[in-house]
Amino acid sequence: MGFVYEEVGEENRELWESIGWKDWVKNPIDFCSIVHWAIDRENKVYMQPIGSFIDTPEYYDLAYKGRIVRMEILEHGDGTRSKGFNILWDVHRICIPQSIWEYKSEILKAVFESFKVCRGVIPEDKVKSISVEINCTPECMEEDYNGR
Repeated sequence: MGFVYEEVGEENRELWESIGWKDWVKNPIDFCSIVHWAIDRENKVYMQPIGSFIDTPEYYDLAYKGRIVRMEILEHGDGTRSKGFNILWDVHRICIPQSIWEYKSEILKAVFESFKVCRGVIPEDKVKSISVEINCTPECMEEDYNGR
């Protein structure tokens, strides 16, 4: 897989809207061209942060084969702007829709690879390292988070 982390850009508006992103309380997420996402164009896999709330984990969605895999993430790290940052993505819940459960191993690889390039709001030149830990067993869910 070839994930990159980039701004969504106006050229991806139609794609963004076709995915049907929804936040953690199921409200549609409006298109915003300046938002960053991890994207594997060749395999048509997209990963996007969808929000959090006070005292909750961060929620991320992975669009895979037209369905949404929901993840709960804790982001850890250390560093300073002058010395650079080390980022650790701790994936502690993965909910895979039943309709794509058969692709579980490919989805886990996509989750890992997408977070390896994700840097949140930290500029690329300030990142020293990115680590990813998947600390859960995926759950099979009947619900598709984009309503498909």
